[in-house]
Amino acid sequence: MYGMLAKFTGSGYVLWWQLVLLPFAIGIPLFGGGALLMVGGKYIAKSPRAGYWRSVGTVVLYSLASGAIAGVVIAVLIALSGAASGPVLIAGLLGLLIAAVASLLVTWLIIKGMFRVSFGRAILAWLPTLGLAVFYAPMTLAVLVPALGSARDAANRAVCASNLSSITKSMILYKTDHDDHWPPDLEALSRAYRQSPDLYRCPCRQDPRPAGRTSDYFYLSPRTRAADERIVACDYAGNHSDGSRNVLLANCGVRRMSAEEFQAALAKPENAAFAAALEKAEHPPGQTPSGGD
Repeated sequence: MYGMLAKFTGSGYVLWWQLVLLPFAIGIPLFGGGALLMVGGKYIAKSPRAGYWRSVGTVVLYSLASGAIAGVVIAVLIALSGAASGPVLIAGLLGLLIAAVASLLVTWLIIKGMFRVSFGRAILAWLPTLGLAVFYAPMTLAVLVPALGSARDAANRAVCASNLSSITKSMILYKTDHDDHWPPDLEALSRAYRQSPDLYRCPCRQDPRPAGRTSDYFYLSPRTRAADERIVACDYAGNHSDGSRNVLLANCGVRRMSAEEFQAALAKPENAAFAAALEKAEHPPGQTPSGGD
């Protein structure tokens, strides 16, 4: 249970304030919302069926329905969030607006059916529950913002892996066109197929590239043609906040490795040349190593 909460909140661990807020985040809208809905149903909508427990049950029903709608929309937005283009952002905002309107319509229809009132009176019965926003909105943001940030990071990591996979396909084509020889460097590969510079940009990276670096991926051309699991290319340090790296192997497979897995792979004898070249590229002689590159 503890691990599930940590995964949901987007952290490697659950912060104490998240555990404290969780029962309030569930209890306030459920029981407090039921009380406010009962007040609205009994005294505004004039429904004899607006008892407390029926109102609580109504809150549960429309919360589940609204949550299902929001879940579908969030899943779609996460799928679209890999690209940061204007049309995608506009589509995201439009999707959230559609989800909000759909959730309200479903909420009012459920209240209408449970209290047996007209649609207009259902809206009036629901209005007092808006008072919950004063207490509930900050709690919701406190719990969900880390999770949304984690989802965005996951989407960016997926785009990063996709970029490296596309680079891999270009390398396979290059080898086909050049008698099974690997490209000498990424610049030569990009020029050979007139590729967009965005293909060599990791969307996770926040800091600007060091002077002279034209790609967010490090590549070392293999000296032999053997197809094995030696490392050929990878993210530069600092691309991913969690220290993980997307790695291209000599067998043209792309894998995501944690920081520990990557260091273990570098320590293998077959990766000694790559490890030395990567260390020199990330920390040139005379440069003080930092937390980024």
